[in-house]
Amino acid sequence: MLFTEPMKKIELLLLKSDADAVMRYLGFAGCLQLIAEGHEQHELSISEKEIAELKIQVQSLARFLGISESAETPIGEQAPNREELVRRGRALLDATKPLIEEESGLVQRRLTLKQTEDELASFAKLKVAIGDIEQSRYLIFRLGLVNPERVSSLSEKLSKRALIIALDRPGEILAATTKKGRWALDSELKKVDFQEIQFPKGMKGIPSEMLEGVRHQIAATDTAIADLKRRTAAERDARTSELKYLLSHLDLDTTIDTVKQTLAATGSVQRITGWLATRRFTEVSEGLSALLNGRLALRTFDPSELPEVTTGKTKVPVSTPHGPVVRSFERMVFSYSVPLYGTIDPTPFVAVLFLLLFSIMFGDVGQGFVGVVIGLLINSGRIKSFENYRRKHFGTTFLLAGIGSMIAGFLYGSFFANEHVLEPASRWVTTLIVGRPIDHIISLSTGGFQKIILFFGFTIGIGALINSIGLVINIVNLVRRKQWERAFLTKTGLAGALFFWYLLFIGVRVILGGKIGMVDFVALGIPLLALFFREPLVHVIEGHHPILKDGLFAFVMEGIVEILESSIYYISNSVSFLRVAAFALAHGVLSTIVFLLSGMVGSSPGGFVFSILVILIGNSIIIVLEGLIVTIQVVRLQYYEFFSKFFDDTGEEFSPFILRTSGGLR
Repeated sequence: MLFTEPMKKIELLLLKSDADAVMRYLGFAGCLQLIAEGHEQHELSISEKEIAELKIQVQSLARFLGISESAETPIGEQAPNREELVRRGRALLDATKPLIEEESGLVQRRLTLKQTEDELASFAKLKVAIGDIEQSRYLIFRLGLVNPERVSSLSEKLSKRALIIALDRPGEILAATTKKGRWALDSELKKVDFQEIQFPKGMKGIPSEMLEGVRHQIAATDTAIADLKRRTAAERDARTSELKYLLSHLDLDTTIDTVKQTLAATGSVQRITGWLATRRFTEVSEGLSALLNGRLALRTFDPSELPEVTTGKTKVPVSTPHGPVVRSFERMVFSYSVPLYGTIDPTPFVAVLFLLLFSIMFGDVGQGFVGVVIGLLINSGRIKSFENYRRKHFGTTFLLAGIGSMIAGFLYGSFFANEHVLEPASRWVTTLIVGRPIDHIISLSTGGFQKIILFFGFTIGIGALINSIGLVINIVNLVRRKQWERAFLTKTGLAGALFFWYLLFIGVRVILGGKIGMVDFVALGIPLLALFFREPLVHVIEGHHPILKDGLFAFVMEGIVEILESSIYYISNSVSFLRVAAFALAHGVLSTIVFLLSGMVGSSPGGFVFSILVILIGNSIIIVLEGLIVTIQVVRLQYYEFFSKFFDDTGEEFSPFILRTSGGLR
């Protein structure tokens, strides 16, 4: 498809009771970009709130049973009504509630017992009941924490007035003294920043005996928890299917409820409006009619019928359906700009031009094969770290770029930077085609300066072709948008294009031995005069007065600047493509350097191993660094020399409402 896909605006009127079924149909079809009506989001209904709360509860149950919260809903599966969904959800929650409560009780009991164990462990050295300590009439006890490093010095200072017992926890002490020594004890404790704590409540017996009993209770609780886990596993096996069913449909319903908040509704009627690809209109209209047995009203509008579109207030979303090859280059286009609706889709051109330029600059059979392998690995989906690249279709880009590099590499006769391995194959092919053997079909390292100049000329020719395609796209787009002045009287319009093309014609003719005549100056002058007299020509045609808006002097200066700018623009655009030849030559030079270094180390002891290492490391550097640099240069040429010809405004990318089969939006 040469142009962006034709679109229609559709408006659906249906009963609110049918809205869920319609939203599911549209979401799974992934065909409609919804239009928010601009109203404030309404509050969720009681039914919608109930579904949202139930979803949270079922998700909690899934986590309790150890079941993944993602569950796929087969497209086209009959959706349960919400009453049925709530009934089944409540039944599942009620059936599993005893298990959840039992687990909660056991976990809480174990935490309490563990805390008690930790507290008793500190007093394990005491052979007296804690109750006796608290009720002593003749002794004063202090329990608390000090800096562990100060326990020894504290014991020495109070050795004649109090007893300091270090408990099992670092820094925890039990101090005992007579009532007379209370003041001295508290005074010394204050100096070491003593933090008093209370004796554990409810512990009246001997700590070591109580500790043994608590540990027995912990063991019994652990046994009960293990038994609960076995029963939970059995419950999980029995409930997985039902729980996943509920999860998927609850997730879809809550997603649909969120989207419906942005749509207009009144009384019992729901309105859904959006943009739809024209090619899918019949399919969608028939599908909706069959789904609702005709219980809906559907209206369609062509973009040209809508005032908000014709005035430029609203942009029609742009859809550019592509096959797997061209689709892998979509992000390269859309990351720069989105084409306007109704204009030429540049993605197929980008795909061809990217591969052409990349292959010329990075021609090597072996290194290109590495790109093919990387592309296949990305597309296989077996390497998780490549998953993001696979979703963006970059695997196909690597694959195609690798194949292009292999083709160019065969023409150059380069295999992993070696220029001799492919000579037999090159001789066989050239003998078959031209009748005589040739070592390298295209040789940049031999043939002298003349061959290099010819190669630079070839890349300028490639640049002229790319510039010309950009100019044609721009002129066609402007004509379709009825922007006549820009289409005919600008440097990237017809006037500038004619000047550029005739200049190329003169250049080719001179190279072939021709001469420049007066006719050539006249032919070049006509488009330049059109650029020079652009303002008065437009004003005369449109009937504007005055013809020279800013006066004669300003008109002359602007005209001269326009001619100079156009001339420099096309010269710089053409010269910019010399970098293609430069990087192709640099690739060959780097390959030569790799084998020179390999030969230098090959004569040393263990030279064969070192030679192989140099070749491996050298090729790795070329593949990674030069591959990255070449890619950047190709993208730069596309952006600055190609896209700049016709991308003067940004469209809106088509973003349909899509429901994932695993629930939620995609």
